[in-house]
Amino acid sequence: MKPARFFYHAPTTLDECLHLLAKYGDEAVLLAGGQSLIPLMRFRLAQPANVISIRSIGVPLSSIQSAEDHVLIGASVTYNTVQRSAEAISACPGLSKAIELVATPAVRSRGTVCGNLCQADPASELPAMALIMEARFHLRAITGERVVEANDFFIGPYTTARRSDEILTGVEFRNRSTAERVVVKEVARLRGGFPLSGVAVALTPGEGTNLRSVSIGCFGVHPTAVRAREAEAVLEAHGYTADGIAAAADALDRAIEPHSDPFASAAYRRAVTRTLFKRAIDEAWRQQV
Repeated sequence: MKPARFFYHAPTTLDECLHLLAKYGDEAVLLAGGQSLIPLMRFRLAQPANVISIRSIGVPLSSIQSAEDHVLIGASVTYNTVQRSAEAISACPGLSKAIELVATPAVRSRGTVCGNLCQADPASELPAMALIMEARFHLRAITGERVVEANDFFIGPYTTARRSDEILTGVEFRNRSTAERVVVKEVARLRGGFPLSGVAVALTPGEGTNLRSVSIGCFGVHPTAVRAREAEAVLEAHGYTADGIAAAADALDRAIEPHSDPFASAAYRRAVTRTLFKRAIDEAWRQQV
Protein backbone atom coordinates (compact mmCIF):
# COMPACT_ATOMS: atom_id res chain seq x y z
CA MET A 1 0.00 0.00 0.00
CA LYS A 2 0.96 3.62 -0.35
CA PRO A 3 0.94 6.15 2.51
CA ALA A 4 -1.94 8.58 2.85
CA ARG A 5 -1.24 12.10 1.63
CA PHE A 6 1.06 14.17 3.85
CA PHE A 7 3.21 17.30 3.75
CA TYR A 8 6.95 16.76 3.96
CA HIS A 9 9.21 19.19 5.80
CA ALA A 10 13.02 19.07 5.82
CA PRO A 11 14.34 21.67 8.29
CA THR A 12 18.07 22.32 8.25
CA THR A 13 18.31 23.69 11.78
CA LEU A 14 17.02 22.50 15.13
CA ASP A 15 15.30 25.83 15.71
CA GLU A 16 13.35 25.46 12.45
CA CYS A 17 12.33 21.94 13.47
CA LEU A 18 11.08 23.16 16.85
CA HIS A 19 8.97 25.85 15.21
CA LEU A 20 7.37 23.24 12.95
CA LEU A 21 6.60 21.03 15.95
CA ALA A 22 5.09 23.98 17.80
CA LYS A 23 2.96 24.78 14.76
CA TYR A 24 1.67 21.31 13.88
CA GLY A 25 1.80 19.47 17.23
CA ASP A 26 -0.24 16.27 17.15
CA GLU A 27 -0.58 16.52 13.37
CA ALA A 28 3.15 15.96 12.85
CA VAL A 29 5.62 13.11 13.22
CA LEU A 30 9.40 13.18 13.22
CA LEU A 31 11.34 11.13 10.67
CA ALA A 32 14.88 9.98 11.43
CA GLY A 33 15.83 6.56 10.05
CA GLY A 34 12.25 5.72 9.08
CA GLN A 35 12.61 2.00 9.78
CA SER A 36 9.53 1.98 12.02
CA LEU A 37 7.56 4.97 10.75
CA ILE A 38 7.62 4.27 7.01
CA PRO A 39 6.15 0.72 7.24
CA LEU A 40 3.41 2.05 9.53
CA MET A 41 2.60 4.77 7.01
CA ARG A 42 2.62 2.36 4.08
CA PHE A 43 0.04 0.16 5.83
CA ARG A 44 -1.81 3.33 6.86
CA LEU A 45 -1.56 2.41 10.50
CA ALA A 46 -0.08 5.89 10.84
CA GLN A 47 -1.51 8.74 8.78
CA PRO A 48 0.26 11.93 9.85
CA ALA A 49 -0.64 15.15 8.09
CA ASN A 50 2.95 16.37 8.35
CA VAL A 51 6.26 14.50 8.30
CA ILE A 52 9.25 16.43 9.64
CA SER A 53 12.59 14.94 8.63
CA ILE A 54 15.55 15.62 10.94
CA ARG A 55 18.13 14.12 8.59
CA SER A 56 19.45 17.48 7.36
CA ILE A 57 19.85 19.12 10.74
CA GLY A 58 23.31 17.74 11.43
CA VAL A 59 25.18 18.47 14.67
CA PRO A 60 24.24 18.06 17.49
CA LEU A 61 21.59 15.52 16.45
CA SER A 62 24.02 13.57 14.27
CA SER A 63 26.85 13.25 16.80
CA ILE A 64 27.90 11.15 19.78
CA GLN A 65 29.16 13.43 22.53
CA SER A 66 31.40 12.06 25.25
CA ALA A 67 31.53 13.71 28.67
CA GLU A 68 33.35 12.85 31.88
CA ASP A 69 30.62 10.58 33.24
CA HIS A 70 28.37 9.79 30.28
CA VAL A 71 27.91 9.55 26.53
CA LEU A 72 25.11 11.37 24.69
CA ILE A 73 23.77 9.77 21.51
CA GLY A 74 22.12 12.25 19.15
CA ALA A 75 18.67 11.80 17.64
CA SER A 76 19.82 10.95 14.11
CA VAL A 77 22.72 8.65 15.07
CA THR A 78 22.26 5.20 13.54
CA TYR A 79 22.67 1.84 15.24
CA ASN A 80 25.76 1.11 13.17
CA THR A 81 27.38 4.38 14.16
CA VAL A 82 26.92 3.53 17.84
CA GLN A 83 28.40 0.07 17.28
CA ARG A 84 31.49 1.62 15.67
CA SER A 85 31.87 4.42 18.21
CA ALA A 86 34.85 4.06 20.54
CA GLU A 87 33.23 6.57 22.91
CA ALA A 88 29.94 4.66 23.11
CA ILE A 89 31.65 1.27 23.51
CA SER A 90 33.95 2.60 26.22
CA ALA A 91 31.13 4.25 28.19
CA CYS A 92 28.45 1.58 27.79
CA PRO A 93 29.79 -1.61 26.14
CA GLY A 94 26.58 -3.56 26.81
CA LEU A 95 24.61 -1.30 24.47
CA SER A 96 26.27 -2.71 21.35
CA LYS A 97 25.32 -6.25 22.46
CA ALA A 98 21.65 -5.27 22.39
CA ILE A 99 21.98 -3.42 19.08
CA GLU A 100 23.46 -6.53 17.48
CA LEU A 101 20.09 -8.24 18.02
CA VAL A 102 18.07 -5.46 16.39
CA ALA A 103 16.68 -6.40 12.97
CA THR A 104 19.25 -6.81 10.16
CA PRO A 105 22.45 -5.01 9.07
CA ALA A 106 20.48 -3.10 6.43
CA VAL A 107 18.04 -1.79 9.03
CA ARG A 108 20.84 -0.95 11.45
CA SER A 109 22.56 1.14 8.79
CA ARG A 110 19.59 3.55 8.67
CA GLY A 111 17.61 3.04 11.85
CA THR A 112 18.42 5.21 14.86
CA VAL A 113 18.76 4.48 18.55
CA CYS A 114 16.61 7.46 19.53
CA GLY A 115 13.97 6.54 16.97
CA ASN A 116 13.79 3.06 18.43
CA LEU A 117 13.37 4.44 21.94
CA CYS A 118 10.66 6.88 20.87
CA GLN A 119 8.79 4.04 19.15
CA ALA A 120 8.71 2.29 22.56
CA ASP A 121 7.86 -1.09 21.10
CA PRO A 122 7.36 -3.47 24.06
CA ALA A 123 9.25 -6.20 22.18
CA SER A 124 12.30 -4.08 21.39
CA GLU A 125 15.63 -4.62 23.13
CA LEU A 126 16.68 -0.98 23.57
CA PRO A 127 13.94 0.28 25.92
CA ALA A 128 14.86 -2.53 28.32
CA MET A 129 18.52 -1.56 28.02
CA ALA A 130 17.65 2.08 28.67
CA LEU A 131 15.89 1.01 31.88
CA ILE A 132 18.68 -1.14 33.30
CA MET A 133 21.36 1.36 32.25
CA GLU A 134 19.32 4.21 33.78
CA ALA A 135 19.41 6.30 30.62
CA ARG A 136 18.27 9.92 30.57
CA PHE A 137 16.23 11.41 27.73
CA HIS A 138 16.96 14.97 26.59
CA LEU A 139 13.79 16.58 25.23
CA ARG A 140 13.54 20.02 23.69
CA ALA A 141 10.65 22.25 22.64
CA ILE A 142 10.53 25.84 21.52
CA THR A 143 9.60 26.72 25.11
CA GLY A 144 12.60 25.00 26.70
CA GLU A 145 14.39 21.78 27.54
CA ARG A 146 13.88 19.00 30.05
CA VAL A 147 15.52 15.71 30.97
CA VAL A 148 13.42 12.61 31.71
CA GLU A 149 14.69 9.49 33.46
CA ALA A 150 14.13 6.16 31.70
CA ASN A 151 11.74 5.01 34.44
CA ASP A 152 9.44 7.91 33.58
CA PHE A 153 9.90 7.92 29.80
CA PHE A 154 8.09 4.71 28.82
CA ILE A 155 4.43 5.19 29.67
CA GLY A 156 2.71 2.38 27.75
CA PRO A 157 2.84 0.37 24.51
CA TYR A 158 4.25 2.68 21.84
CA THR A 159 3.74 5.61 24.22
CA THR A 160 6.37 7.82 25.83
CA ALA A 161 6.59 11.01 27.88
CA ARG A 162 7.62 13.01 24.80
CA ARG A 163 5.09 15.74 24.03
CA SER A 164 3.98 16.44 20.47
CA ASP A 165 5.86 19.76 20.44
CA GLU A 166 9.12 18.16 21.59
CA ILE A 167 12.00 16.39 19.91
CA LEU A 168 14.23 13.87 21.64
CA THR A 169 17.57 15.53 20.89
CA GLY A 170 19.58 12.74 22.46
CA VAL A 171 19.71 9.90 24.96
CA GLU A 172 22.33 9.86 27.70
CA PHE A 173 23.97 6.68 28.97
CA ARG A 174 26.13 6.98 32.07
CA ASN A 175 29.58 5.41 32.04
CA ARG A 176 29.42 1.83 33.27
CA SER A 177 31.82 0.07 35.60
CA THR A 178 34.60 -1.81 33.81
CA ALA A 179 33.77 -4.78 36.04
CA GLU A 180 30.16 -4.91 34.85
CA ARG A 181 29.04 -7.89 32.76
CA VAL A 182 26.09 -7.54 30.36
CA VAL A 183 24.17 -10.35 28.68
CA VAL A 184 21.09 -10.06 26.47
CA LYS A 185 19.10 -13.21 25.70
CA GLU A 186 16.00 -13.54 23.55
CA VAL A 187 13.84 -16.00 21.62
CA ALA A 188 12.56 -14.91 18.21
CA ARG A 189 10.87 -16.76 15.37
CA LEU A 190 13.39 -15.32 12.90
CA ARG A 191 16.86 -13.92 13.46
CA GLY A 192 16.48 -10.17 13.67
CA GLY A 193 12.73 -10.42 14.17
CA PHE A 194 10.86 -9.07 17.16
CA PRO A 195 11.43 -11.45 20.08
CA LEU A 196 8.71 -13.45 21.74
CA SER A 197 10.57 -12.94 25.01
CA GLY A 198 13.81 -11.29 26.03
CA VAL A 199 15.90 -10.65 29.14
CA ALA A 200 18.80 -8.26 29.68
CA VAL A 201 21.08 -8.63 32.70
CA ALA A 202 23.86 -6.33 33.90
CA LEU A 203 25.77 -7.46 36.97
CA THR A 204 28.97 -6.61 38.81
CA PRO A 205 30.46 -9.45 40.90
CA GLY A 206 31.50 -8.90 44.49
CA GLU A 207 33.38 -11.09 46.95
CA GLY A 208 32.58 -14.80 46.81
CA THR A 209 29.05 -15.30 45.55
CA ASN A 210 27.99 -11.74 46.38
CA LEU A 211 26.86 -9.32 43.72
CA ARG A 212 27.96 -5.71 44.02
CA SER A 213 25.14 -4.67 41.68
CA VAL A 214 22.61 -6.26 39.35
CA SER A 215 20.01 -4.89 36.94
CA ILE A 216 17.40 -6.96 35.12
CA GLY A 217 15.15 -5.91 32.25
CA CYS A 218 12.54 -7.80 30.23
CA PHE A 219 11.01 -7.14 26.82
CA GLY A 220 8.32 -8.79 24.73
CA VAL A 221 6.47 -10.04 27.84
CA HIS A 222 4.78 -6.94 29.23
CA PRO A 223 2.86 -3.91 27.89
CA THR A 224 6.15 -2.01 28.18
CA ALA A 225 9.76 -2.89 28.72
CA VAL A 226 10.05 -3.63 32.43
CA ARG A 227 12.81 -3.44 35.02
CA ALA A 228 12.50 -6.25 37.56
CA ARG A 229 13.56 -4.44 40.72
CA GLU A 230 12.20 -7.08 43.11
CA ALA A 231 14.28 -9.75 41.39
CA GLU A 232 17.31 -7.46 41.58
CA ALA A 233 16.80 -7.00 45.32
CA VAL A 234 16.58 -10.77 45.82
CA LEU A 235 19.87 -11.38 44.02
CA GLU A 236 21.61 -8.55 45.85
CA ALA A 237 20.48 -10.13 49.14
CA HIS A 238 21.25 -13.77 48.32
CA GLY A 239 23.99 -13.46 45.71
CA TYR A 240 24.78 -15.93 42.96
CA THR A 241 23.31 -18.99 44.67
CA ALA A 242 20.81 -21.61 43.60
CA ASP A 243 18.26 -20.37 46.13
CA GLY A 244 18.85 -16.75 45.16
CA ILE A 245 18.43 -17.41 41.45
CA ALA A 246 15.26 -19.46 42.01
CA ALA A 247 13.73 -16.77 44.22
CA ALA A 248 14.72 -14.07 41.73
CA ALA A 249 13.08 -16.04 38.90
CA ASP A 250 9.87 -16.14 40.95
CA ALA A 251 10.09 -12.38 41.49
CA LEU A 252 10.69 -11.86 37.78
CA ASP A 253 7.61 -13.96 37.04
CA ARG A 254 5.53 -11.60 39.20
CA ALA A 255 6.86 -8.53 37.38
CA ILE A 256 5.66 -9.47 33.89
CA GLU A 257 2.25 -9.80 32.24
CA PRO A 258 2.86 -11.73 29.01
CA HIS A 259 0.20 -11.88 26.32
CA SER A 260 -0.96 -14.57 23.93
CA ASP A 261 -0.98 -14.17 20.16
CA PRO A 262 -0.82 -16.45 17.09
CA PHE A 263 2.93 -16.89 17.61
CA ALA A 264 3.09 -17.86 21.28
CA SER A 265 0.90 -18.27 24.35
CA ALA A 266 1.28 -16.26 27.52
CA ALA A 267 2.29 -19.44 29.34
CA TYR A 268 5.06 -20.12 26.82
CA ARG A 269 6.38 -16.56 27.09
CA ARG A 270 6.39 -16.80 30.88
CA ALA A 271 8.27 -20.10 30.89
CA VAL A 272 10.79 -18.89 28.30
CA THR A 273 11.44 -15.72 30.27
CA ARG A 274 12.42 -17.74 33.36
CA THR A 275 14.77 -19.88 31.28
CA LEU A 276 16.35 -16.88 29.56
CA PHE A 277 16.85 -15.16 32.90
CA LYS A 278 18.68 -18.14 34.39
CA ARG A 279 20.86 -18.52 31.30
CA ALA A 280 21.66 -14.81 31.25
CA ILE A 281 22.64 -14.77 34.93
CA ASP A 282 24.84 -17.85 34.49
CA GLU A 283 26.56 -16.43 31.41
CA ALA A 284 27.13 -13.04 33.01
CA TRP A 285 28.59 -14.66 36.11
CA ARG A 286 31.00 -16.81 34.10
CA GLN A 287 32.32 -13.72 32.31
CA GLN A 288 34.11 -12.63 35.46
CA VAL A 289 36.71 -15.39 34.97
